[in-house]
Amino acid sequence: MARINDFPLTLCEYENQLAAVVNLNEDYKLTKEAKDRFLRELIKKELLIQEAKKLQLDRKEKFIRSIEYHWESTLIKNLMEVKGEELAKRIVVSQDEIEAVYNSMKKSGETTQPLENLQANIIEKISGEKKTKLLIKWIDDLEKTAKVEVNEELLYQ
Repeated sequence: MARINDFPLTLCEYENQLAAVVNLNEDYKLTKEAKDRFLRELIKKELLIQEAKKLQLDRKEKFIRSIEYHWESTLIKNLMEVKGEELAKRIVVSQDEIEAVYNSMKKSGETTQPLENLQANIIEKISGEKKTKLLIKWIDDLEKTAKVEVNEELLYQ
């Protein structure tokens, strides 16, 4: 579809990246001008990447550390999502818990609405709190079962 110096930009790659933008922003109007502007931005981005590589910025310690940091952060975020979904399947919210939260809300003046109007939100709130507690317990268990050794002499030199 396009070639930027020695880099081929395929139609498939262009469409994948365009679809990602459209999916992230539902207000994005996919006009001919928008497609042209998006292509120009992709070309500009590739030119900047090529220039950075020419200057060997992709081999610098600062860049490598930044990539490692983002990789680790994304990996942990994905782990928490997967574990959260797994734990969420085991969570049960009883009617007694729902009514206790609702009564507490009424007593504190937070609501005057009937329980039926708030039940879904209350279930979501209780489920979220339970999931958070289970995730914290899971992390604590990981720490308890891990073999960790710290050389304090080196640490406090």
